[in-house]
Amino acid sequence: MNPTRGGWFIALSLFFALVLSVLHLPAWWPHWLAWLRPHWAIVFVFFWVLHVPGRMGLIWAWVFGLLLDVLLADPLGLNAAILATVTFVTWQLYERLRMYTLAQQCATVFLMVLGADLISGTVHFLMSGSELDPAFALSALTSGLVWPLVNALMSRLTIQFRVV
Repeated sequence: MNPTRGGWFIALSLFFALVLSVLHLPAWWPHWLAWLRPHWAIVFVFFWVLHVPGRMGLIWAWVFGLLLDVLLADPLGLNAAILATVTFVTWQLYERLRMYTLAQQCATVFLMVLGADLISGTVHFLMSGSELDPAFALSALTSGLVWPLVNALMSRLTIQFRVV
């Protein structure tokens, strides 16, 4: 079996997650809609670690997080550490998480994004003194709600492109 088979598709989907993460809303949309943006990087990393744990490792998650740090102008290493932590936790529990119902997986994604947003908000508070807005939980909620769609679409594409 060729170990690079489907690797291009994994890289392409992570690039798509980067694009979705930095995509700006149109100027005429209300500003508060930005809080409803899912945390695409965590959702896609969670998908790949859950479905092909041998293909998505800590180093890839760390590099992907560093790219996200640069694109979002976050402190260097913040998203990298968050994505590496999500990867490690999912790696440790992927056999159990695969047996969860879709609602339980949604709750898991919600809790992971909520924890990531708490860590990110705390780091931003310590570095710049900006207050932690309680609306950050909306991002976790939408990430949990978008999980079934991402899971269904990416599972179908994974089978179609034979990512094993």
